[in-house]
Amino acid sequence: MKTSLSRRLFRTFLAIGFINVAVTLVIIESVYDDMEDSILRNELALERAFLEQHVGGTEVESRDTALLTTLYVPDGATTVLPEIFRNRPVPFSAEVEVADKTWLISIERVAAPAGVIYLAQDITLMESREAAQRFGWGLFALLVLGLVVLLTRIGTRRILGPLDDLTRHIARLQPGSPVARIDSRYEDMELANIAATLNQLLDALDAYVQREKSLVSLASHELRTPVAVISGALDVLAQRNSLDDADRHTVARIRRAADEMRADVETLLKLARRSGDSDQPEDLDLTDSVRAVVAELEDGAPQQAGRIRCSLPKPAPVVHADPTLVRMLLRNLVQNAVRHTAGEVHVELGANSLSISDAGAGLPEHIRARLNAPAGRLVPEDGLGLFIVRLICERLGWLLRVRRSDAGGTVLDLLFLPDAARSTQE
Repeated sequence: MKTSLSRRLFRTFLAIGFINVAVTLVIIESVYDDMEDSILRNELALERAFLEQHVGGTEVESRDTALLTTLYVPDGATTVLPEIFRNRPVPFSAEVEVADKTWLISIERVAAPAGVIYLAQDITLMESREAAQRFGWGLFALLVLGLVVLLTRIGTRRILGPLDDLTRHIARLQPGSPVARIDSRYEDMELANIAATLNQLLDALDAYVQREKSLVSLASHELRTPVAVISGALDVLAQRNSLDDADRHTVARIRRAADEMRADVETLLKLARRSGDSDQPEDLDLTDSVRAVVAELEDGAPQQAGRIRCSLPKPAPVVHADPTLVRMLLRNLVQNAVRHTAGEVHVELGANSLSISDAGAGLPEHIRARLNAPAGRLVPEDGLGLFIVRLICERLGWLLRVRRSDAGGTVLDLLFLPDAARSTQE
């Protein structure tokens, strides 16, 4: 499954934004904690130095303020310690919670005068303010993350907008003469270079197409001329009326072959031009078309007579299509089936379909894949027959599908589009 470039960019930018916010919060928290710890410990150090200068003797001394509790216990003296100092080792320094209050406690021994100094600073208010600040930082982080999402989406669209625009321009390109060029006036140099490169490719393709059209026009003249000469020579022979029955039969076969070649040339030229302007559609009885193709094949190869079995319905299906294209399509399909099997070939005509089945060895896998390939993706790698069949189906708007192809034979279905087929009463 292919990923979306816009999603990848969005996720990348969003991840970068989240990482930046997280790192910023961690740095702020660490700096704030370090600053708070330094301030409090410096204050306690100053208090301890002050007490060391003002205490002495063998008496226990205690001083209390709104936020600070101090106690000096000389060596050898006994006293009941307040709860916040009770059961604490010497030395001791930590932040503790006692009776819903947070205290920063420092207990250290002093040498002169010998004893222990107990210090406890109430930092409950500071902790409350710190919690409020953390909540504020959390709201700020959410706001920043929301802004990151918004800016990421806007930035992604701004970056990919010109690329999407270029994609739409390319998607609007249609085969024709000439192919419209892509507007290369992009602000971004990379996109402008891509558009210019595509336009150079289109110029080369146009030149190639024009060259192929010229070749088709020349081939049209070169192919039609010998066929016209053959037909004219046959007319001269017929006017002399000097042929016996066997010669007339041979001349008739030559004339049918010449007429068939003329029709094939016209069909190939129509297909080569890739335009339906030269088509001459008319209401065509498919039953008559099938019968004519079968008669033509059997007359051209008498040894094949009787091998083609037809199932033709009444009323007969009628399509609006070019008779030359339909005849060539049917002839190629039926003739291919006859050539690749020694048994019978069955042609079954339905209201909206035509099925041709044989008892041959089946089509190779690569040919089946080409027959079922999307329109416009077939190249004549296995001769003109298959290629012509697909081109005609594309021109007529019909579908060709391989229903079955194995050791028991092949079944090809020719499907007419619903708006192209209709029935008529005899």
